[in-house]
Amino acid sequence: MTSHIRSHTAMRRPRSLAAIVAMAALVPFATAAAVTAPLGVGLAEAATTAPARFVAVTPCRVLDSRPAGVGAGGSMQIDVVGDRCGVPSGATAAALSVTVVDPDGPGFVTLWPADETRPGTSVLNYGPRQVVPNSQIVRLDAAGRARIYTHAAADLIVDVTGYFEPSGGAVRAGRFVPVEQERLVDTRESGRPVRGGVVRVEAPVPAGSIAVAVNITTTQSSGPGFFTAYAEGTARPVASVLNTDDAGQTRAAAAIVPLEDGAFDVYTSLGDHVIVDIVGYFTGADAARSSAGLFVGSTPERLVDTRLAVGAAGGPRLWDRGEREFAVTAITGGPVAAVAANVTMTATEDPGFVVAGPARVVRPATSTVNASSAQATVANAAIINTSSAGISVRTLEATHLIVDITGWFTGEPAAASGPAPANSPPPDRRVVIISDSAMAGVRWNGALGGLQGFVPEARLESCRRLVQWSCRGREGYTPLTARDEILALPAAGPEDMLVMSVGYNDWHSRFSSDFDQVVAAARTRGFHHIAWVNYRSRVGYALPGGGGSISNYGEMNRILQSKVASGEFPEVRVWDFDAYTWPTPAGWFASDGVHETRLGSWGVADWLSRHVRAFDDRPCVQPWRVGERPADVCPDPDLLPATIGLPDIAAIYGV
Repeated sequence: MTSHIRSHTAMRRPRSLAAIVAMAALVPFATAAAVTAPLGVGLAEAATTAPARFVAVTPCRVLDSRPAGVGAGGSMQIDVVGDRCGVPSGATAAALSVTVVDPDGPGFVTLWPADETRPGTSVLNYGPRQVVPNSQIVRLDAAGRARIYTHAAADLIVDVTGYFEPSGGAVRAGRFVPVEQERLVDTRESGRPVRGGVVRVEAPVPAGSIAVAVNITTTQSSGPGFFTAYAEGTARPVASVLNTDDAGQTRAAAAIVPLEDGAFDVYTSLGDHVIVDIVGYFTGADAARSSAGLFVGSTPERLVDTRLAVGAAGGPRLWDRGEREFAVTAITGGPVAAVAANVTMTATEDPGFVVAGPARVVRPATSTVNASSAQATVANAAIINTSSAGISVRTLEATHLIVDITGWFTGEPAAASGPAPANSPPPDRRVVIISDSAMAGVRWNGALGGLQGFVPEARLESCRRLVQWSCRGREGYTPLTARDEILALPAAGPEDMLVMSVGYNDWHSRFSSDFDQVVAAARTRGFHHIAWVNYRSRVGYALPGGGGSISNYGEMNRILQSKVASGEFPEVRVWDFDAYTWPTPAGWFASDGVHETRLGSWGVADWLSRHVRAFDDRPCVQPWRVGERPADVCPDPDLLPATIGLPDIAAIYGV
């Protein structure tokens, strides 16, 4: 079948062996422009397969799009069944490892049965030039095929690690048995492996078990490398289960790994840490006959997307140390022992992890997905054991959550015994606002009362510069530079936020260096959350000595966006004041287009307040119009004026 092929392969950068043989990893993606699958939950009707048992195969490549690649928005057919990899006709589902290599931009990959329309789900998310693997158990069509799609132009690699064949009733081998999640290996405690070393993992499973379902994690990586998991004592295949791109990363991957005498090996190319958690095993020929633990493949279906409106399948997000539970029976049609899922963290507030498992059942300290930075989008496959209350996901740090289900395992869920989980927002944030005269009007014009829904610390001074010595302001003194003001602050708490609105007294030629120094100062004081207000560029204000607003402040805005998009500053977000106030609101600004009037000062305070509330998906304090109800989840205010206009500041605040 024809696929969309791109031809600009000459622009590719050479890749390491880790990239060439990558199979299933969890890769963080920090950018201001993360791209995920479309918002939505569920399908009208999902096709399913007959219950099937698992058969392991030696990892085998079924698709490699290199060197031609796949164009943006393109897809390719995957012929899973065939002699090459030993998957027989009649297989109804397959365990596939998917890797995207060197994508042209941010995006996502979707994997689905070849005889269906592409669903609104994803198997992995990526940023430009990354190597991102993950895995999925996918239902196959009648001809044994699947299909794969990429949002951005990229190379795609797919390996098969096992398949499912109809059982015809009760069987001995190939049934999944869920176990209490348990950490089997953690080399942070036992000692870092040697470069090119092998870590042996003994699984506490019955003799004769053919495979285990595990989550493999590495942390504190030393550079680009890869990990391979395979049956103990067998030859290491040319494949990998986990990849790292750089030093200092934490990444994880779910895998079904074959066993030999109850053990398997994990090879680490650089000698990086290996952490292994078990969630279940697949029975061998000596097990009792049963119909429990057989796999039912399904059309990929979204269980929850917390970016949607508040509800059972939508918001709110998971807040710090929060937990939410989700019923799965609407998809599975009844109680099941476990679900095959893809779990995605997106719009992460800080580095952290989530743990998925049976709801209201005590679980040990393990992890399902890890994010290495704020503003990350990262996914990992998981077989999630269920309880009579469904599944639950808890988090260390606040994040949005997406869960897609691709099938389930038959059997009885565990008994739920604990209380319902809690997911409560933290107390209102302390927000330090540092500005020059452009926002000092909030203080001059008595609009500090408009800073609502957080604990403000307003350090608003005229004539302030970013790093260079500030000038003497209207207050009669020379304020500290933004950098020095930050360094003079007490240490930031974990939830504190810094808002930067300084730069109208600075030149674009120094802005890149000044930005770096200001962010470095904020990091020194412990700020994890920085909002940088961009500059009004289409106005009459100019620095003394010349320099129009568009040439100076427009260039500063371009540099600011480039800095944030680089991924080197994941704690920094841009609040788009330039777009929010264009066209210029009547009565908000003095003739120079930068300094606010009394009305504009209240408008700025209102805008800042809405942004702080939107940061946590909390309710707005004020409505957009008098008489309306404040939004339960405060939206990003920058996106609204183009469609519904600005809020009625005069009426809301009585200005």
